[in-house]
Amino acid sequence: MKINKINIKIAYFFMAVMVFSITSCADELAELNEDPNAIQDLPYGLQLTEVQLDAAGGRYEMRRVALGWGISAIQQLADVNIATSLLPGDKYIDFIDYSYALYDRYFIQECKDVVDLVARTADDPEATNYNAMARILKVMSFHKVTDMYGDIPYSEAGQGFISNTWFPAYDRQQDIYTDMLNELEAAAAQLSVSAENPGSQDVIYGGDITKWKKLAYSMMLRLGFRLVKADPAASESWVKKAIAGGVMTNLDDVAKVEHEIGGVTNPIGEAFLVDKFMRLSDTFVSWMQDHNDPRLDILSWVESGGSHQGLPNGLDPTTLASSGPAGGDLLDYSQVNPALVQRDSPSMFITYAEVEFMLAEAIVRGWHTGDAETHYNNGVRAAMANWGFYGVAAPSTGDVDAYLAANPYDAANALEVIGEQYWAATFLNPWEGFSNWRRVEFPVLTPVNYTGNATGGTIPRRMKYPIVEFSVNGDNVNAAIANQGPNEYTTRVWWDKN
Repeated sequence: MKINKINIKIAYFFMAVMVFSITSCADELAELNEDPNAIQDLPYGLQLTEVQLDAAGGRYEMRRVALGWGISAIQQLADVNIATSLLPGDKYIDFIDYSYALYDRYFIQECKDVVDLVARTADDPEATNYNAMARILKVMSFHKVTDMYGDIPYSEAGQGFISNTWFPAYDRQQDIYTDMLNELEAAAAQLSVSAENPGSQDVIYGGDITKWKKLAYSMMLRLGFRLVKADPAASESWVKKAIAGGVMTNLDDVAKVEHEIGGVTNPIGEAFLVDKFMRLSDTFVSWMQDHNDPRLDILSWVESGGSHQGLPNGLDPTTLASSGPAGGDLLDYSQVNPALVQRDSPSMFITYAEVEFMLAEAIVRGWHTGDAETHYNNGVRAAMANWGFYGVAAPSTGDVDAYLAANPYDAANALEVIGEQYWAATFLNPWEGFSNWRRVEFPVLTPVNYTGNATGGTIPRRMKYPIVEFSVNGDNVNAAIANQGPNEYTTRVWWDKN
């Protein structure tokens, strides 16, 4: 569903006219006249639309953090620039202003909108579904931020205009995850087909309550698996609860926002519109070539007309010219197919393919019954079909059948093959791709060790807090560092265990 973004940043609009009336005795003030057409309350549906569109993000944080760091750190994109370091995650260069862009943008805009919607609808019996949807959206947004930074403001975040809490404390990620999972469980139970429905103002599912329940439990499945190394018992419990609740079952359940030119545009599309230097990583292209993957012809476009060729991570213009597999001309290296990164391309939050791969993993771990191979195959088929949402022809059934025959599920290396397919399936969803790779560390990647890098030649594990936090909220950010570890790219967040 496509919709123009409505400017609803001003929550209330009051208009009053002071009228002076003159009597024969004396001048006196009259009562204020109230405009019957003034907006006394912001409709829940309009704010729900705003929150959903905000959740897709903007070019600022998508370009700097998701693409600049996340997708290049897991070697799906590459870049040769040094002076501007358009993809600092390619060489692990310390471009801290890129690193904190998500934090910067989120707590200024997206956070306060979703927190306000949850608060406004909490005690209104007519807003049952609005509140449940807002709670799910809040989890979807906050988990993206905490996965990138670790400990962050959570319980007091967005409370400035609600309770005058302008310097929020940082919550431990462990506590954030506990609350987010509880929120998903409560929101799923709260959703009701008999309560008021937002209908078309819900731009993700059009008010389909069944799909919202599936989204809540699918998010619970994702978050439950994040805990697998940090708290295996809790991970197992939440994964089982999510599956029992009912997760996504087909492509129609995919959680996404459609975009349109002239309205709210796709932030990845905006980034590619202005950046002509990003290329597909040689790691990613070679993996698809080694597996004879039909997605390669969908994802890769070589401007010079040559064959698909990924750009190795960690090169600069000099080393590209001397050792680049296709020489020193960037036009000979694979770009992302422009058809997939348009301003009106969809934004994906969580897909059916991801859910199928997680179900396969749950079976491998003994947390779910069924056939892991079947779910693995379902995941591969869904991941390939998912590109149809971008307006391109997805691989045919025959091509996918041939791919699975040549690359069958390998029970002896189950977590590895599932992890690799999940990595491929989350291309162009850098937030999830980077986070899940840190959880499973498949595929096995060879780090780069570019001169002067900020990690000692290891793949980054988190982003840095903004410098300004140490000036305006120093006590709280320093308390987070004391709990979590140094404000460095190599410090692991709570769930990211060795």
